[in-house]
Amino acid sequence: MTRRWIAADGYRARPAGPWTRDKLRYMERYASAFMTAMAPKRRQGKWNHLVYIDLLAGPGKGIDRATRAEFDGSPLRALRVRPKFDRVYLGDARARNVTILRRRIATEDLQRVDIEVDDCNVRAEKIVGSLPSKTLGLAFIDPEGFEATFSMFRALARRPIDILLLFPSGIGIRRNLRAFVKQPSSPMDALWGGPEWRDLPLAKQAAGRRLSAAEADTLDRPWIQRFREKMTGIGFEYQDESDPCFRNIRNAPMYHLLFFSRHSAGLQIWKNTKKIEPTGQRPLPGF
Repeated sequence: MTRRWIAADGYRARPAGPWTRDKLRYMERYASAFMTAMAPKRRQGKWNHLVYIDLLAGPGKGIDRATRAEFDGSPLRALRVRPKFDRVYLGDARARNVTILRRRIATEDLQRVDIEVDDCNVRAEKIVGSLPSKTLGLAFIDPEGFEATFSMFRALARRPIDILLLFPSGIGIRRNLRAFVKQPSSPMDALWGGPEWRDLPLAKQAAGRRLSAAEADTLDRPWIQRFREKMTGIGFEYQDESDPCFRNIRNAPMYHLLFFSRHSAGLQIWKNTKKIEPTGQRPLPGF
């Protein structure tokens, strides 16, 4: 990490592309809509605790690689959502990230934050096991690679917790598939919760060569559809996919922002959120 990725506060930030702020705006907008809709139900006694979970939180700030503009990451955005989450669970596997993130959290917010250094999958199990009854949550899962495994989703499925997942489809498949198919137990197996992905025809086809960007684009559909089926199998019946698909500056597909919920209300909130572009503009009727 070079000095150019040091933020104005003197601490490191995560370098990012222009698409990064788009995904964060979707997350922040959904979190705000989620709390606007659910806070009244908390007052009515339907829910006692409304929580946010972000276990791949990073240092809390990003810097655009092209413009050098600084921006808040997902944990700081979640903390400024109003109405407030009762509890915000944050973490990262890197102690340095957790130390910096803790310093960036306002003193008045620290009392509702639970932040630790831990593997995200292990921590998810601990958090779910400790949640009080009548807890409703939102989990934002934004891996840099393949840190998240299916065990995390199984843990979150034990409670009513909506999930926003950055699924490593296009670019993750293109960069890694050839190596993964040669490994008896690969990061894709862990993410998938088993070896079933290896049976996808296009996975077999691509096993012996590197995929082009166009080929990776065509892989997204069966990859995502099969993953959605697995998520349905553990209770996430209400889902949305594909749009938005985030692309890099060369227009190559990078990943999809996927939504999962166990309740229809969550899906409706997400669909309303998605109607607004990251810029804040609404699409024209008919588009």
